[in-house]
Amino acid sequence: MAELDGNKIKVRIESVDFYYEDFKALEDISIDIESNRVTALIGPSGCGKSTVLRLMNRMHEVMGKTRLKGKVTLDDQDIYAPGVDVVELRSRIGEIFQKPNPFPKSIYDNVAFGPRLQGRKSRSELDGIVEKALKQAALWKEVKNKLNTSALELSGGQQQRLCIARTLAVEPEVILMDEPCSALDPVATQQIEDTMEVLKENYTIIIVTHNMQQAARVSEYTGFMLIQETGEPGKLVEFGPTSKIFTMPDKKETENYITGRFG
Repeated sequence: MAELDGNKIKVRIESVDFYYEDFKALEDISIDIESNRVTALIGPSGCGKSTVLRLMNRMHEVMGKTRLKGKVTLDDQDIYAPGVDVVELRSRIGEIFQKPNPFPKSIYDNVAFGPRLQGRKSRSELDGIVEKALKQAALWKEVKNKLNTSALELSGGQQQRLCIARTLAVEPEVILMDEPCSALDPVATQQIEDTMEVLKENYTIIIVTHNMQQAARVSEYTGFMLIQETGEPGKLVEFGPTSKIFTMPDKKETENYITGRFG
């Protein structure tokens, strides 16, 4: 198994070109995602960061006609190979979206939703899964006495942590986060970031963020993406340890973005 700093490579994107119908959205993207680390993707709006996330769990396939050249692997297995179970893939690679999207159900039923779909029906087993997931998402203490309350009554930050718990309940290996704090206040953002720090002990996390300070705080590796001109594909300009990207980037474009000269 390939390694970066001693950890195995969990997800590998190799020389990927990606198209929405005839529009080339990404060109020559290659990234190694190290296991049990937080990897951040930064760059201006429209450069393809969220599209890169969707390549990892094939969520782009629900958006119409798409085409991919290159290879994406999970634990060295090609996730686009014939016969791959996409439902199983998406249970192994969960996703947290920009806006919290709890189901109009109780807090308990939100977290138990995925395990029930997997056939886990025992109330005692579900109780254990719900408690464990809510504890991992740092929400248990706040909701343990109101599990039958509607999830829609929670604050925005609590709803986002509930969505994290709902994802964790199906025991994924990788968690994709697409600007998970953009709709949250600073206190809720700090809670999500603290949660990520704990979660990476057991999960591999990839986060898309426009907040460069957040990327610097939470990630070990950072990729900077850019689109040179409107209508051109997004490209990965530079990828490496976050400390290096933010202090000694190799590319002038990265330095300009980090220092606020554009974007």
